[in-house]
Amino acid sequence: MADLAPKFPTAVPQAPLDLSRVKALVCEPSGLLRQGIRLALNNVGIRSITEANTFLAAHKACEEGEHDFLVLNQEIEANDATYILREMRAGKLGKDPFIVSVMLLASREEPTVRAAMDCGPDDLLLIPFAPDQLMNRLKVLVERRKPFVVTHDYIGPDRRSNARPGATSATQFHVPNPVRARGQGISQDRYNKHMQETLAAMAVERIKRLAATIDWECNALTVSFRDGQASSETVFRSLIKLDSVSEELSDRVAKTLGHTTDIIKGYLADIRKLKNTPSQVTFSDVEQLSVLGRKISGTYSSR
Repeated sequence: MADLAPKFPTAVPQAPLDLSRVKALVCEPSGLLRQGIRLALNNVGIRSITEANTFLAAHKACEEGEHDFLVLNQEIEANDATYILREMRAGKLGKDPFIVSVMLLASREEPTVRAAMDCGPDDLLLIPFAPDQLMNRLKVLVERRKPFVVTHDYIGPDRRSNARPGATSATQFHVPNPVRARGQGISQDRYNKHMQETLAAMAVERIKRLAATIDWECNALTVSFRDGQASSETVFRSLIKLDSVSEELSDRVAKTLGHTTDIIKGYLADIRKLKNTPSQVTFSDVEQLSVLGRKISGTYSSR
């Protein structure tokens, strides 16, 4: 009778991981730390390890290499290395913005930790640490990598437990995991296809977030003038933000959507004209800026 029982499909087994295929990059000025990191990576089977002990070497290796896993000290030769990872996540540096990354910190002070988190690493590790700690972090990242989110100023793992009050929930993206893909022997063509599909979806989300930020910044600027709280400094900061966001929006709309950007470029010219004389900006100027800003925002924030 047992043979007559219905046969239910079972889950497709995952391909076994062979981490000896994985390519790692270690950007760390301390030779002693690099030795410990190499030991940890060797212990999980990773043998292909590139080392960089200067900021320029780290930048070049990230730009030219085809690595799957990155260990990066937050500070190299007094240079802020969060810049490197932020550029990688934004697709401006390197060949894979989804590289699995662990950032090393020498301090647990809140500004240091916040700056590290804001550049988009998968995990943080405080110096000093034991090789086992890095091994365990890597194993978790291979099996359970956090989904990514995209905002106007952040691309990286979603670390929020709850959305901010009044904020819209961010779309989560289950991004490619190059360490897992390499370990499973997934072909480069298949991986690249997944990467390009994810990048295309994230690019549209970035456009929406940039457009929404223009609307938010215009509203904040209008309220500050209406309530008599605007100053040359606050106006200048708002215009700097609008300049940066509008410039990126124009670039992304042209490249991602193939749209003409004459309206955005005209808006950007208006912003820069006002930015040159922030003390002379009037409420009328802000109203005109806000009208066009809302038009641009409405066009792209709900795509």
